[in-house]
Amino acid sequence: MAKILCVCISKERKTSSQNIHECEATLQGLVGDVHYGMGGRRQVTLLPYEKVKPYFDEAGEPVRYGRFGENLLVEGLDWNAIVEGSKFRCGDVLLEAVKIGAGGLASDAYKGEKVCSPMEPWFVFCQIIEAGKLREGEEIKQVR
Repeated sequence: MAKILCVCISKERKTSSQNIHECEATLQGLVGDVHYGMGGRRQVTLLPYEKVKPYFDEAGEPVRYGRFGENLLVEGLDWNAIVEGSKFRCGDVLLEAVKIGAGGLASDAYKGEKVCSPMEPWFVFCQIIEAGKLREGEEIKQVR
């Protein structure tokens, strides 16, 4: 079973996210997140725990949720099976993958620390198709 390990938002652009444990997901994004209501389809970012944990292990540090600016740190999905258009069910919320991978100049501009850089290939940007609440510990299923 795949599950959401944390639900994070950022109050400011280009900073690490903070784990708030649960969040309302509307068709405009995650309530309270800096990107909420900005339009566009990249409303929620998923990141695989299976890639994040080795990064922290190598650094000799505990895993820090939100360190890479992700909204959801997820464990147990088959990340190689995810393509643009893949859909994910998390309780009432339905997400659709709209872009795989991050990158570009913006990822290097996070107040002196490279927030996204080490995880850029693994980011999955999603649009919220059906609204609801996202919760830490909740199951997430790829439905297509």
